[in-house]
Amino acid sequence: MRSPKLSIVLGICLLASANFGLNQSALAQAKKSKTAPKETAASTKAAAPKIPWIVNCASLTGQVSCEAVQRLTIKKTGQLLLGITVRLPKGAKDPTMMVQLPHGMFLPPGVSLQIDEKPAKKEPVQTCDAKGCYVGLAIDASLLKTLKSGKSLTVSFQNLAKKEIRIPIALSGFAEAYTKLL
Repeated sequence: MRSPKLSIVLGICLLASANFGLNQSALAQAKKSKTAPKETAASTKAAAPKIPWIVNCASLTGQVSCEAVQRLTIKKTGQLLLGITVRLPKGAKDPTMMVQLPHGMFLPPGVSLQIDEKPAKKEPVQTCDAKGCYVGLAIDASLLKTLKSGKSLTVSFQNLAKKEIRIPIALSGFAEAYTKLL
């Protein structure tokens, strides 16, 4: 029998997988790649691109479920660079975040999430499928407050050559998008 926490994470994975197929804005700074992402201009301390947070809603079994989505793709190839989904599962106290990463990453070190200049938080990669690899986490009140007031969320991971890839995500507009989830 599955634990409620595992069921929530699996549900998020399924919903995130479906919604990450939606096309949104592209990250122009990324270099073209046919396989794994290579070191990009976004892997330095560059400013986060101003890509809006999108709120998607769907009716699942008669209940409307909404999520705030940020999706970055490589402009020339359409390859996923990074996807983030934040949602408030029905009946859950805290919202959840699902980070979707591309294939071709070195899994053992996991992923680091850093908001502005605050200390980075390491998270393990939980699973991979045909669309990429996933990190899921609950967002407690403190993290939610920091996301709403922050300027940039930097997601860091290593490629197969063990070089760090740093992708900044603008948090401007996140607070407004999150409000629509309530």
